[in-house]
Amino acid sequence: MPIPSRRGFVKNLLGGLWTGAALLEQSMFRANVARAQSQSTPNLPELFDIEKVADGVYAAIAKPLPLLNCNAAIFEQEKDLLLFDAHARPSAVVSLVSQIRRTISKKPVKYVVNSHFHWDHTQGTPGYRRIAPQASVISSVATRELLSSEAPKRAKQSIEQALAQLPDHRRRLASAVSPAEKAYWDLMVRDTEAYSTEMKSYQPELPNITFEKDLILHDKAHSLHLAWRGKGHTAGDVMVYSPEKKVVATGDLMHGFAPYIADGYPSLWPGTLRELARFDFDHLIGGHGAVQHGKQVVIQKANYLEELTTRVRAASQSGQTVDQIQNAITPASLKSITGGYGDFLIGSLSKYLLQVPGASGASILEGAVRSNVADIHSRLGAA
Repeated sequence: MPIPSRRGFVKNLLGGLWTGAALLEQSMFRANVARAQSQSTPNLPELFDIEKVADGVYAAIAKPLPLLNCNAAIFEQEKDLLLFDAHARPSAVVSLVSQIRRTISKKPVKYVVNSHFHWDHTQGTPGYRRIAPQASVISSVATRELLSSEAPKRAKQSIEQALAQLPDHRRRLASAVSPAEKAYWDLMVRDTEAYSTEMKSYQPELPNITFEKDLILHDKAHSLHLAWRGKGHTAGDVMVYSPEKKVVATGDLMHGFAPYIADGYPSLWPGTLRELARFDFDHLIGGHGAVQHGKQVVIQKANYLEELTTRVRAASQSGQTVDQIQNAITPASLKSITGGYGDFLIGSLSKYLLQVPGASGASILEGAVRSNVADIHSRLGAA
């Protein structure tokens, strides 16, 4: 997922803002790494809501922040843990591991899986390397290549963008009137400052185990099937599937937000989602938003991407501009949106992604569709 465009603000504002507690400075991170290696650290903020999905399988659902973290899937094995995805910054990893030690298990982290190369899923990986230096980092071959070529410059761009936005955030905070506006812009300022400080010396941690299509980890607790089934959100999206527990973790290949397509493959993504649906699972831990139960939303998302791509391609071939296509393709005009997927997106985006105070469900959905149209138009030739 990209650096967010600030189109998010959770409806229950005060329930989602742990303003000071959510922001870890680099000094706190260094001080607490040693303790997180061996025991829980109770004074760290809880950035995730941990939910038991099945025996030995947990979802860490990221609480909303301006510079968002991804979810994590936690698979408890006989003697150790596999964690799927690594968030936007090392401090989030320290916070999550401390929370795991308090609430789930003190077993060591043995595997960390990068579902794909985007910043909010991988920039925390160096935190695992410090906490669990013997842990293996696993990804697809494509994701490792993309991390090597793209991650350093994208991290630099994210810091530059964050710093460039700070003056506007401060002006808006100074002129805010309502409590909701003040809380929102205060969080924007402080989280942007904390992110820029922590990430200024970031260097990516590259996976040391890669695979092309399938990798199976055998453990007495369960077998874990790591699988790549085609291009979608990126070229290298992988999932982790437990056939015994009927749980799959998918990163941003399948999540609760509108699809982000700027690095995606809109013509291929629906087919990859239908390959995902062939797995025998009852529960899905996506890269963002709540745990999903069943396969309904997977099929809805595939249908949405397929319908939208077909319409954008036809309009582009007829000579329409991006603006014209965006004005013509509205949520109300999409069969795949009106069949329930639109209501799902509104509910998920409103709860799990920060929204500007006062944003309506209709405006949130309209903005998501317009963004998807523009990205699909730019990626029609991706294969």
